[in-house]
Amino acid sequence: MGDRDAEHTLTELQEARAEIDRLRELLRWRKYPDEKPEFFDHYLVLTSLDILGSFVGIWKDNIKWIEFGKPVLYWRPIGSLPGE
Repeated sequence: MGDRDAEHTLTELQEARAEIDRLRELLRWRKYPDEKPEFFDHYLVLTSLDILGSFVGIWKDNIKWIEFGKPVLYWRPIGSLPGE
């Protein structure tokens, strides 16, 4: 493998690592209210630590969740929807 091939491989590896880091951040659960969403959008939220406590929540007016009747414990972005 020549120097040019090694540099190209290193560049590809660095790009792949950056993408992995971006996706890990996207999938990371955030503890509420320690971290709050920045934008009005739909998010996956947990109101308890079992599967029955998972909902799609809406962050409204950049200050609160649309009410579930239970407090939000954790949240994370949903990610891109099909076709986006």
